[in-house]
Amino acid sequence: MGNAIRYLKKIIGELDPDQQEQDVKKFLCEEIDRFIRERITVTDQAIAELASNQIKDGSVVLTYAKSSIVEKTILQAHANGKRFRVIVVDSRPLFEGKKLAISLMNAGVEVEYLPFSGIAHAVKEATLLLLGAHSMLSNGRLQSRVGTASVAMQAHKAHIPVIVCCESVKFSGKVALDSIVLNEVAPSEELLLPKPPARGPQPSPDRKDNEDEDEGQLRSLHDWKDIKGLQILNLMYDITPADYIRMVICEYGNVPPSSVPAVHRLANEGM
Repeated sequence: MGNAIRYLKKIIGELDPDQQEQDVKKFLCEEIDRFIRERITVTDQAIAELASNQIKDGSVVLTYAKSSIVEKTILQAHANGKRFRVIVVDSRPLFEGKKLAISLMNAGVEVEYLPFSGIAHAVKEATLLLLGAHSMLSNGRLQSRVGTASVAMQAHKAHIPVIVCCESVKFSGKVALDSIVLNEVAPSEELLLPKPPARGPQPSPDRKDNEDEDEGQLRSLHDWKDIKGLQILNLMYDITPADYIRMVICEYGNVPPSSVPAVHRLANEGM
């Protein structure tokens, strides 16, 4: 996002102040469309072509949550006639992986859908981990949906290659060592489960025995703002160390995480 904003600011700074407002608006809209087409749409197709070569007949592809570029890569490999299956690991509160699983199944891909707690089972079968990116940082670390680092760590420990698919427009000159420096906080309410319906006989209002136990069982986190000392933190992203990543696939080819700064300078020179 930062590279796109810098590009737009650069274009605006080069505009002739004497131009008509309508002409300026038309020009900017055309430039934005061109940027999306050249740096995202066409790039995604090129990355999908490159990354699909990593999927072989008999592969078991593991992925986490939902990434559009990972989805395109898997569909491209399937269109190329390769026979493989996919394990989608998902987590609450967004359950993005459910959408990916449905999309792949509709295309005829064999899919296994697991909750986040099933990572240990997934890595026993997987031969490849494909991940999308929110950003590739200058120190080679990956910023992606929270939970990605845990999945990558499990895959790395199991000697499964971890491959990140990422457009160069998402390469960043920033550095982060943890998930606190660069992150976004989603609404805490997203982590709250719906209140379950009341079942069975309810305790009498004047009942005194086991009062503390009943209160502990019936109290709901929906009133968490009234609970002293409790704060619910819903982080959007986490940071995956470069040591866990085998390669990064972008429109310039397959590069190691250590080459992210060089590709960033090459791709975004002049912005």
